[in-house]
Amino acid sequence: MLHCDACHQKDVDGCCYECVGVSKPLLDKIVVLDPGHGGIYSGGVHYGFRESDINLSVALKLRKKLARLGAKVIMTRTRDVNLAPPGSTLGADLRARVDVAKTSGADIFVSLHVDDVPNINLEGPASYFPEGRSSGLASAIQTSLVNEICTDGNGVSPANFYVLVHNDMPAALIEMGYLSNPAEALCLMDNAYQNLLAGGILRGIINYFQK
Repeated sequence: MLHCDACHQKDVDGCCYECVGVSKPLLDKIVVLDPGHGGIYSGGVHYGFRESDINLSVALKLRKKLARLGAKVIMTRTRDVNLAPPGSTLGADLRARVDVAKTSGADIFVSLHVDDVPNINLEGPASYFPEGRSSGLASAIQTSLVNEICTDGNGVSPANFYVLVHNDMPAALIEMGYLSNPAEALCLMDNAYQNLLAGGILRGIINYFQK
């Protein structure tokens, strides 16, 4: 949990706005949050749960936490919508996400997802960074995230995901867990667990900027 320097609440969500204003380690930082999928591109669907809904829910919680610590947060979407015009391809939707980041002047780009694989026993988060570039942001988030939810996780790896390799700024794509794992799927839909995920990612972002 992120402790407040002023009132010593264990989590900044327990502080009033004025209290949190005493210490803002992310002041003037611009963060683009990209809740993966949305609209007709729901991502993985298992046990009645949709990846796009989980991604957005965690991103909205994270936006609130980031803003309280001084960051300017830009969301690629705040509703269950496609970013590209109706009838566009998935490629156009991905390009639209990158365009939001490029025009924002952001310091970092963080894309949130949950994984979906045939092996229903796989669990835990994994973080990805653009091939051939620094792993610093992804590594900082992965370390803090696994500490927050008390799991070993699945490490940090390079990847050629469109939203990573076509972004000029430091970028990370976070797979927060496995929707294909029935037990983890229930966790991923739980409000308290989503707050833990958002808190872990938040601390990782803070640690990245403080290095």
